[in-house]
Amino acid sequence: MEVTKQLVMHYFTGKTTPEQNRVVERWLALHPDNASMALEWINENAAEDDEANLADLMMSREQVWSGTQERLLNAEDNRKTLLIPHSNQYKLKRYLAIAASMLLISSLCWMWLKQSKTIYIQAAYGQTRYITLPDSSQVVLNGNSRLRYPALWAGGPREIWLEGEAFFDVKHLRTGSTFTVHLSDGKDIQVLGTQFNVIDRHTRSCIVLKSGSIRLSLAGKEKPVYLRPGDMVRINDNGSQVTAKEVVNPETYSSWTQGRWRLDGTSLGEMLQKIEENYGVTVQVENQELLTKRASGSIPLSSINAQTLIEDIASLFELHFIKKDNQLILAQ
Repeated sequence: MEVTKQLVMHYFTGKTTPEQNRVVERWLALHPDNASMALEWINENAAEDDEANLADLMMSREQVWSGTQERLLNAEDNRKTLLIPHSNQYKLKRYLAIAASMLLISSLCWMWLKQSKTIYIQAAYGQTRYITLPDSSQVVLNGNSRLRYPALWAGGPREIWLEGEAFFDVKHLRTGSTFTVHLSDGKDIQVLGTQFNVIDRHTRSCIVLKSGSIRLSLAGKEKPVYLRPGDMVRINDNGSQVTAKEVVNPETYSSWTQGRWRLDGTSLGEMLQKIEENYGVTVQVENQELLTKRASGSIPLSSINAQTLIEDIASLFELHFIKKDNQLILAQ
C-alpha cells in the first residue's frame, strides 16, 4: 500500500482502517524524513483550513493514537512477565519504535499548533501551485519556488517572503493595510492592491507590474523605485540597484500562470534559462549563436517534465533534440 498525502491526512483525522494505521505508522517510524514530510503536509493543510479546523485535526489524531499507545504499553508490561520467543522480540521492538516515533510526531504537531504562526509552501520542479492568502489575495507559485507568511493577519501589515517566482493578485483592503513581499538581499515590494510578477532567483531578479502601482525598496538605497503598469525592472545580483527599466507587455511575463508561455521576441537563451530555473533541467546547445535566436507565439507548458517543452522549443526553432551521455542537447 502506497503512503500518500491523502492517506496520512486521513490517518491524522482518524479515517483510516487498522491496516492503514499500521502502514502509516511503519512509514513514519522508518525514517525521520517521513515524519518531516507528514508535518509539511499538515502545514499545507493549515494553508487551506482555519486554525480551529487544524486544532480538531490534531485532537482527533491524539484520540486515534491513544488506543494504539495503550496497546503497546500493555505489550511492554506483558514482556516483563512472559517469555517472548526470539522471533517476536524484533516485532515488539519495532512496535515500540513506532510508538516513540508517533509520540514525537504528536508532540511536534501540538507544539506547531500552539507556537508556530508561519505557513510554508513550496512548489516542486515543474509544479504550479495556486494559493489563497489570509486576506483573500491570490498567489500563483512557479516551479522550484518557496514562500512563507504568517498564518493569521489580524488587520495589521500583510507580509510574505518569496524565493523563486510568483504572480501576485493583491486584494485592496478598505483599511489601507500595506502588503509587502520580501525578497533576497533586502529587496522589498510594497503594494496596496495590484497584480505583478516577481522573479527572484540566484541568477537574476526582475519585477513586472501588470496593474496598480508598487514601490520597490533596495538594500542601502534611501530612494525607492516606483513602477507603473507595464514597467519591468531588472535588479543586480546583490540587490543594490536597478540595472534596467523598460516598458513591456505584462501578459508575456505572467502567461505561465495560465499553463502557457507567451513569446514576444523571446530568445532561445531566455527559454532555456527558465527551463533550468523551473524544472531543474539544463539544456546544452552545440552553437552558442543559437541562444540569440528569437521567436514569437506561445508554447504549452508541461507539469510532468521538461522534455515535451524542450521538444516543442526545438521544433519552434527547427532544431534537433538529442540525448547524449546524460546530456540534453539542441543542435541544427
